[in-house]
Amino acid sequence: MDPSGERAAIVRALQRLTASARHLSDAFAARQGLHPTDLEALLHVMQAESQGAPLTAGGLGEALALTSGSVTGVVDRLVAAGHVARSRDASDRRRVLLVHAPEARAVAEDFFSPIARLSGAVMDTFDDAELATVRRYLEAMTDAVTEARQG
Repeated sequence: MDPSGERAAIVRALQRLTASARHLSDAFAARQGLHPTDLEALLHVMQAESQGAPLTAGGLGEALALTSGSVTGVVDRLVAAGHVARSRDASDRRRVLLVHAPEARAVAEDFFSPIARLSGAVMDTFDDAELATVRRYLEAMTDAVTEARQG
């Protein structure tokens, strides 16, 4: 079915990427005094905010598959460390949104800017059609891993 071994090579490459990304994330978390779950929460907060849909604590709990009590602990630690701020929703003052604290952006940008530059250089070696295929594959794999984790 895979005489060239491309599927096996892709699996190995994904394993290497996952391990390398985990090491990079662990280094950032350690430098910031964050638990791995705190870092995952921070990434969810940042991504949701960048998409124009900031998370509530409940939304973060769903994303992390944590109880409300556990999420409160994660959010409290991120707020205390200066990475996340609580903000009232302008359209519904009863809702509290989680946003990436402005001071923390500079810390993250400083740490991750070298990998961002390297990532950009790698992507520059692919044309738009190849990048679309890579994005489609990564999104599908992320969905598959999420499904497997939840199942």
